[in-house]
Amino acid sequence: RLVPRMRDQEFTEDERETIRRGIAKVRGAADWLEAAIDTGQFTLDEQLAQLLKGD
Repeated sequence: RLVPRMRDQEFTEDERETIRRGIAKVRGAADWLEAAIDTGQFTLDEQLAQLLKGD
């Protein structure tokens, strides 16, 4: 739903960086979830917690 609304949208460099940080959080969470499924360990580690908090 979001992609069609982004058509012809111009972003400032700050906005692009904010979007990139959000994407990095999503990637980090997805990587953690994939590893948790593979290993069976679902303990939220400190690194992922910091990533999700934005540290």
